[in-house]
Amino acid sequence: MNARDVREYLKTMDGGWVNWENTVDTFKSGDPTTEVRGIAVGWMGYTWTLQRALELDCNMFITHEPTYYNHHDTDQNVFRYQGVAAKRKMIEDSELIILRCHDLWDQVPEIGIPDSWATQLGFEYPVDGEGYFRVYDVSGQTALTIAQRVAGKVKELGQNSVQLIGPEDQPVSRVAIGTGAITPFTSFIDNYQVDLAICTDDGFTYWRDGAFSIDMGVPVIVVNHAVSEVHGMKLLADHLADRFSPLPVHFIPQSCIFKLVQASKN
Repeated sequence: MNARDVREYLKTMDGGWVNWENTVDTFKSGDPTTEVRGIAVGWMGYTWTLQRALELDCNMFITHEPTYYNHHDTDQNVFRYQGVAAKRKMIEDSELIILRCHDLWDQVPEIGIPDSWATQLGFEYPVDGEGYFRVYDVSGQTALTIAQRVAGKVKELGQNSVQLIGPEDQPVSRVAIGTGAITPFTSFIDNYQVDLAICTDDGFTYWRDGAFSIDMGVPVIVVNHAVSEVHGMKLLADHLADRFSPLPVHFIPQSCIFKLVQASKN
């Protein structure tokens, strides 16, 4: 089985939402006709992640996010940085095949990003939403209790607290979640009539959305982008391991990309 066969299989999972003539779900490096020895799957293709894939004897890496810090991986100017040029050289010298699985996995039901994020948070049975978005009934709770619940769920991924903006004691009934960075706060309110939103730090603008939250009295919980998607990528790895057994498929765990640092007591 070659790398192109893997991409063709993934395309069969498309329910009609991916434009395969205009998608970022393409090969970013390597020869797609190469026989696959092993597949590594991760949320982001950090340099250390790709090196780990090679240590596991995987010559194919499937990533959800870009390899070179641009959604389409087309910014050639970024290679002026020594570290980025070294990353590209490592990829090329190792002949590592990198395939992105983003547009597809952002909408695959049940094991794709939206439903897996909801499962991670303990939400079941959406009452509204489609595509990238889900809405859940949380009647009888407050913004603070939901924020505490979310914080408890993401702690295992290295995020020890979440941000809560707006009135913490506000009773809430409908909460919306999005897919990764696609968490449009005002759109949630307009389209789904929610009174609480869970957004990510890549999909939320504090001077705009934060101010709106405070003035409108509609609370929002902000989490790190990575923690909302890592579980979905693990499910992708599990799915591929089952589909292509006995081919080795490894999930490379990742977590919240920052640490909260408190001031020294001295």
